[in-house]
Amino acid sequence: MATIAKITNGASAASALNYALGKGKAMHHDTERWLEEQQLVHPDGLKDCRAIAVGGTNGIDPIIAKEQFKAVQQAFNQNKRRNQVLRITQSFADNELNARNPSDWQRANDLGCELAEKLYPQYQSAVYTHIDGEHHILHNHIIVSKVNLETGKKLDERKGAAVERARTANDAIAKKQGWQVIAPVREHQSKTEQDLTQKGQYSYMSDLRSRIDAVMQDTAVSDFKTFSERLDQSGVNVSVRGKNVSYVFLDANSKQRRARGKRLGTDYDKEAIENELERRARDRKDQQLDREDQRRATELVRDTAEPNRQVEQRKRDTESREPATKQSGQSIDRLTIATGQTEQATRNLGTDYNRQYHRKRRLRDRVTSFANYVRGFTDGLHRFAEQAKQLIADKHLYQDVASRFKADMARKEQNRQAVIKQDLAKRTVPKLQKQQPKQTYHHNRGGLQR
Repeated sequence: MATIAKITNGASAASALNYALGKGKAMHHDTERWLEEQQLVHPDGLKDCRAIAVGGTNGIDPIIAKEQFKAVQQAFNQNKRRNQVLRITQSFADNELNARNPSDWQRANDLGCELAEKLYPQYQSAVYTHIDGEHHILHNHIIVSKVNLETGKKLDERKGAAVERARTANDAIAKKQGWQVIAPVREHQSKTEQDLTQKGQYSYMSDLRSRIDAVMQDTAVSDFKTFSERLDQSGVNVSVRGKNVSYVFLDANSKQRRARGKRLGTDYDKEAIENELERRARDRKDQQLDREDQRRATELVRDTAEPNRQVEQRKRDTESREPATKQSGQSIDRLTIATGQTEQATRNLGTDYNRQYHRKRRLRDRVTSFANYVRGFTDGLHRFAEQAKQLIADKHLYQDVASRFKADMARKEQNRQAVIKQDLAKRTVPKLQKQQPKQTYHHNRGGLQR
């Protein structure tokens, strides 16, 4: 299958590009003689180069890529920085792309350009296809300039993360081509260990790997301290020196054994272990933030639902009082009509009834206005509750800033509701009615006199 052989940093862009193009350089491993035996010739334009096919991304011409890389570096004042390029070696199996078929040379180069475009779309890349390996296997040298074409900043990526991303993208390309995708080799086995494994005998290296794997299978292990403590419980002592990690333990024969991580395999060295533990720590933190956001949003909806229920109850109470208010008004109308029996009685009683009627009418208008206000306020709360539900459905809004904002909004809403409740309480308190002074009437023949 197509594999990522290695990824390294290049201090000088010019040196990396000169080596990959190989202009005026002889091929390794008698490749010139092998080409003659296979009756193959270099493509036009690459007669005196090691590369047999070239390509690039973001407008790069591989023949003058050195000048193009330099121009961008100078434009962003990055020409004096160390590690100017990233070098990726991509290799193809002979049953996928045949080195004896010249049409597969350019196809290999096109796949290299596709990989570079997928991995680093904002960076200049030059791709050179070689065939001068020990077994004449087609492979690409992908040279990526570390200067971002949009921001001018330098590419800052951990080697372990770069390898993982490159393998994932390369596997996707292999699947697209219909090639078999094989899991990357995790272990480095010596000839002695291979012989022991084939014979079914005990291997302390295999024993050590199994102990490390058992600890790493526990997803709760998310930092190097916990990793070391758990291995210590399994009888393995972990020691770190610079960028290297060593494991010491007693094997099945009670003999002390020591092995460095790189000797066990790429997945057991310090960088690979730390990258995996950091990824787990980030996942745990993200999950914790999601749980906290969910809890805060649930509390917000619950706190909003209770005032909403109270407002709905007030609305129902108000609506239930409206018929009684209307009935009282109708009664006043009937009483006013009934008092027409005598002009004087109608005048006196009418004045009193009119006063009551207007008082009742004002009260009815106030109740109606209050009911309308309650309806508007209820509709606003409904809209707010729907917005809160929408916030719950969208997990991208459950970040720290958004959570604090929602909590602040909930507190402001509660304060506003408290103010509204106080205002409503003041509005609904009945006013004390002033008592009218008693009047004395004297009768004489001329009629009524005060």
